[in-house]
Amino acid sequence: MVLTATALAACTNNQAGNKEKEQEGTTVASTYTLYAPAMTTPINLDGRITQEVMKRSGVQWESVEIGNGGDIAQQMNLKLVGGSFPDAIILPTDSVLWSRLVDEKRLLPLDDYFDRESDYPNLAKIDKRILNNWRASDGHIYFVPSNYEPSVDEPSAWQGNAQGLWVNSTLLEKAGFTAEKLQTLEGFEQFLQALKSQKDAQGRPIIPLSLGGENFSGLPVVMSMFGVRNGGNGWNVQEDGTVVPDYQMPQFKEAFRWLNKMHLQGMLDPETSFHKKDLFVEKVNNLRFGAMLFDGWDNPNLTLMQSHDIPISTPLKTLEAEGFPDNWFIPTPLPVNEGAKLAQYATFNPFGSNGTGLSADISNPDALMKAIDWMQTDEAFILMEYGTEEMGAYKMEDGVVVVNDEVFRGPEFWGGGSGGMASVTAHGFWWWKHLASVGNTHIKTLEPPWPANNAMLYKAEEINREQGTFDLIPATSRMRPIIGGAVEKYSPVQNDIRLQYYARLLLADNEQAFNNAYDQFVNEMKVRGHAEETVAEFNEQFAAYSDTPAGKITVDIKRSLPRNVYEDKPAVTGE
Repeated sequence: MVLTATALAACTNNQAGNKEKEQEGTTVASTYTLYAPAMTTPINLDGRITQEVMKRSGVQWESVEIGNGGDIAQQMNLKLVGGSFPDAIILPTDSVLWSRLVDEKRLLPLDDYFDRESDYPNLAKIDKRILNNWRASDGHIYFVPSNYEPSVDEPSAWQGNAQGLWVNSTLLEKAGFTAEKLQTLEGFEQFLQALKSQKDAQGRPIIPLSLGGENFSGLPVVMSMFGVRNGGNGWNVQEDGTVVPDYQMPQFKEAFRWLNKMHLQGMLDPETSFHKKDLFVEKVNNLRFGAMLFDGWDNPNLTLMQSHDIPISTPLKTLEAEGFPDNWFIPTPLPVNEGAKLAQYATFNPFGSNGTGLSADISNPDALMKAIDWMQTDEAFILMEYGTEEMGAYKMEDGVVVVNDEVFRGPEFWGGGSGGMASVTAHGFWWWKHLASVGNTHIKTLEPPWPANNAMLYKAEEINREQGTFDLIPATSRMRPIIGGAVEKYSPVQNDIRLQYYARLLLADNEQAFNNAYDQFVNEMKVRGHAEETVAEFNEQFAAYSDTPAGKITVDIKRSLPRNVYEDKPAVTGE
């Protein structure tokens, strides 16, 4: 889908390209084309906020093409074959397509723009660790990241990591346990055993334990209890610097043996191995589970507030004073297998979520980079997030953004059709942050108190930080696979093998059946998954990556900027 701006009708000649043009003695802003294949929300180039963004940035977008919701690689193939490569392209920062575009020399190296402080002061402020993280194998930087942390060592205290152990606080108390008693595997098993005698409001037996939604989504949390990292394709760095996949570690088998034990003893939801997310969420909201090892997001607390006629904006402090509804779920520290150290599963990614690259054939890249430089400012973020001050979604008071939620959640913004996306298309808020923006961690904002259900998610991340399961996204996850290499080729096959054998390991009837399933799993990974080939390639690539600036990145968090979670009145954040 292509939307074309009508604001400019000036003609260009072959020499002018998309450079600034003179029209009756007046300088007209440079015009460009943009392609965002990962986005499916169209943008009206005549929208009020879009027009203001273009005015302040000094560039005009002639056309913006979005994706169709299908495979991005296929869409890119059609774009390249068609010969209509745009002036600028937005892709997820971790997309392997960047490597392909670099190899085909489609992109302009942007290194110089980050060093010219006098001309591009805001690009020059980007932490060199962020830039180094995105350097291509040839040493150049080919895109400007968006939504990165402006101060890597002083990030937001909320990074979206709510994974871990969540328990029904009412059942915890009824069973005579405390959160502290659950921190050993023995204590946790005793709690699950006690839950087997509990019933829900309809008289149905409580299911003691769930692993979350489909495809064993809670498995990284379980593996952490046994000292194994399961996220990011399960690569675990050893003391000697080599990398092994999780399933080749003895603790992996031990963790699945424990899950099989929970299944055989009737502790684990028997539908774990095959249910879909909608069935899981239905059981969650019907309060079927006593404990969940999962990502935290689908807990039933919001449903509980609604069913008890508690306003969904009620702060945690208010509920603590008035009392929580029965069956309120709380995050608690993880149990740890004896002798194990919890493995990381919660990640901190300060490097940005999207990137904008420029065509190697673009005319006047300086003007577009000047616009992108402006888009790194607080002024730009506020405009792209809330619109102009006259639109009423916010006002500035003593340098603090004061949001008017009635407007910001109303029909002109996020209360509009299609979950607010119709308003995004019409006006242009939110959308342009994907082209270029900085994270809002250090923008002073008068934030209302978090609703109690969201405050529990925040508490879960605090627990992850305290117990050591939270850290910088590992280098093994920051590397991009070699295009056409063994890892890229066989990872989908290996993932299919995993899901097939995870179910067999979980549901094995006895120890012999379990051992047979595990041996078959390892053999399948070796033969059909080409394990030896993929492990060798990954280790070779990781060794080389570890010697690059990207591979040597470290972050020492000096402080985390808190959010307004524990008060019952608005408070200024970002300072």
